[in-house]
Amino acid sequence: MRVPGLASNMDIEALVKNMMTAKRAPLDKMSQNKQLLEWRRESYREINSSLADFRYNKLDKYRLANATNVFSSTVSGNKTAVTAEATKSANQVTMNIKVERLASQTTASSPTLDSDKNLQSKLSQLAADGNVSGPFILEVSQGSGEPLKLEFSKDDTIQSVLNKINGKSEANLTASFDEASRKIIIKSKEYGADTVILSGSFQTDIMKITDDGGEDGTPNRGKLENGTSARVEINGQTHYPKQNELTINGVKLTFLEVTKDENSVVTTKPDGANLINTIKSFVGNYNSLIGALNSKINEQKYKDFSPLTAEQKEKMSEDEITKWETKAKSGNLKGDSIIKDALFQMRSLLWDASTSMGDKKLNLASIGITTGDYRENGKLYIDEGKLQQAIIDNPDEVIAIFNGNQGSKGLFQNMYDQALTPLAKLADKAGTMRFSADPKASFNEQSIMGKELTDLNSRMAAFSKKIKVTEDNLYRQFTAMEKAINKFNMQSASLANFAGQ
Repeated sequence: MRVPGLASNMDIEALVKNMMTAKRAPLDKMSQNKQLLEWRRESYREINSSLADFRYNKLDKYRLANATNVFSSTVSGNKTAVTAEATKSANQVTMNIKVERLASQTTASSPTLDSDKNLQSKLSQLAADGNVSGPFILEVSQGSGEPLKLEFSKDDTIQSVLNKINGKSEANLTASFDEASRKIIIKSKEYGADTVILSGSFQTDIMKITDDGGEDGTPNRGKLENGTSARVEINGQTHYPKQNELTINGVKLTFLEVTKDENSVVTTKPDGANLINTIKSFVGNYNSLIGALNSKINEQKYKDFSPLTAEQKEKMSEDEITKWETKAKSGNLKGDSIIKDALFQMRSLLWDASTSMGDKKLNLASIGITTGDYRENGKLYIDEGKLQQAIIDNPDEVIAIFNGNQGSKGLFQNMYDQALTPLAKLADKAGTMRFSADPKASFNEQSIMGKELTDLNSRMAAFSKKIKVTEDNLYRQFTAMEKAINKFNMQSASLANFAGQ
């Protein structure tokens, strides 16, 4: 028990606190080092997030062939019936397209169920007269193989039937209950004729579909609509794609509706708009990345601003703490070797990006992509007019700079590969996730910095115990002193009383 300094008239709490201040200094220093290490690790995570986003969300798309395609397709005439997307192998062919029929799925629908029926209704309540005991079989025929049989009992509910059908991936069906029409609907996942044939007692007794498919319109009967292939006429030639898509003349066509009175006309030409947009997007994202990296390695460091101790924070306002810590965090990656090396490697790849054109070489500068003033640390600029002319004059060579040719890698693939190096270094050092751009991703505590923090926490815990022992000893000593003084005072008082008698 701690005793206040009543006998000695001394402020024991203040005395112990002052005596412990010097002894706590090493612990405060370790706490500050821990804070610096944590701030530095968080800064590394920010860099990791930027690099990973550039690699996995940007470069991964740029290196696809379609991203550097110089052809583009436009639709005139009926613009709502067809969409067109030129691929890298597109030809300059104009296509007159008449969509006569869209591809459809095989669809089976039950009659409208009574209002008292719901997802929990049992099949025995839905079955046709004469067969309420089941079992009910749904046969699914696909191609020439044996039919797949799904069996349901009289106690199966509509919900359990839907779950069983949707859970059987090999059936290639989707089943649902449309609350608006109050019908059970089963559809094939694939489009086109003869992809799926449905039959069995489930069809006849539950879905109420007979051999004629319910086409007579009887209200209490279901309906079966077999899937169909699309019917499309292109430049006078009829095509029957199973899906509502067709790639022809290097152009991916998607059919949305029947053309009716006006055909769709698709025109394809090499205008370079797609490639220019890709390059502009790359340059913008590259500039943002190197801007973030350069700001970290060039950030001012304030040596007079160390992390605050708990005691220092007690004497400051929240605003003062925020301003102080902003300066204390600043420059924690100044001159960092991992970041500097990443920047150097990326600039080297830009410098080396080129392709042969006869006895000459085509590089970024020759197609209108250059760096700015040296103070801008490698920021890229585009002369769009020069770039567009280069694409018109030498489309294949410009594509080769970015996406390579004949087995060689282009700039996008090389930069994609190179970005993994700093990500791996950051993972080893700071424990960041090399395959994740998540700015809140957890750290791997087995990394270099993770182990440093673990060791620091252990040393701080051990030192805290040691400090506690020292503090307790001081209080025991002062308590003993107080007791001795109190005893002396009592004896003195007794002697004084005795002498006065």
